[in-house]
Amino acid sequence: RIVRVAHILLSNDQTPLADDIEAKLADGAAFEDLARQHSNCGSARRGGELGWLSRGSFFPQFEAAAFAAPVGGVCRATTGRGLHVIKVLEERFQAQIQQMSPEELADLLAAAAAEEVQLIDVREEWEWQTARLPGFRLMPLSRSSEWTADIRQQLQPQRETVVLCHHGVRSMQMAQFLVQNGFTNVKNVTGGIDSYSKTVDPSVPLY
Repeated sequence: RIVRVAHILLSNDQTPLADDIEAKLADGAAFEDLARQHSNCGSARRGGELGWLSRGSFFPQFEAAAFAAPVGGVCRATTGRGLHVIKVLEERFQAQIQQMSPEELADLLAAAAAEEVQLIDVREEWEWQTARLPGFRLMPLSRSSEWTADIRQQLQPQRETVVLCHHGVRSMQMAQFLVQNGFTNVKNVTGGIDSYSKTVDPSVPLY
């Protein structure tokens, strides 16, 4: 489970202000307006939104409060940064990344059903020009700023998605990004195209 959260960051001595903010929220005030007005965090300009939070990625006190609160709920936490008034905006149950062997990838590419699969290669352009597999779309991880914001428009979250790189490291990073953004059937090719060349198809150049 991951949650999308927003917060209002106050100093530790601003408990009365936190009380006042929570009272205003209970009366129907907009969280984003109060965040812009009161928060000491740079996220204030976004209405306090921090994005998606997974366990082990932020302050433990903050996570404990956020994961215990219901969607739409408001809670508090004190961390090394100060006093947080937190709102849980949304939740998702995150899929597990599956591992696909080079042999399984070969079987997939040989099947007619491969046309229904999103095949993503996250290597650099020069690597792709050196060695590539049919059907894969090039989306270099180094240029992720060009496509992360609208990834759910560029790719379909519900379709099977297979990610490939040179040795399986960058593709795993991409796979993690995809499941964090709601993709439900993501597979990482273990060993990458290097292993595919060595164990399946030696005609694919090594580099």
